[in-house]
Amino acid sequence: MNNDQEINLIEQQIKELAAKKQALLNKHRHEVIQKARTMIAEYSLTASELGLSGRGKTAGSGRKAAPKYANPQNSAQTWSGRGPHPKWVKETLAKGGSLESLLIAKG
Repeated sequence: MNNDQEINLIEQQIKELAAKKQALLNKHRHEVIQKARTMIAEYSLTASELGLSGRGKTAGSGRKAAPKYANPQNSAQTWSGRGPHPKWVKETLAKGGSLESLLIAKG
């Protein structure tokens, strides 16, 4: 057997072993998922209790955005500009106000 043939044989063995490894991992993964589902149901756990956001990230993994807007009548009420408009923003816009009027002054 020459070097090329031996290399081809080794590469084929590597492919076969990799396939066996993946099959074992998949089998074990299925078992782990089943055990986790059983325990989640048994203890009535929620996604938030497990630190899951449902978006593929753990809950709280992102940073909280800094406030960009503030309620002129109550400066404790702020909004980052992300997500749905708070009630006080909706009310300002309904009265003909603008988001620009709610911007927090820099500096």
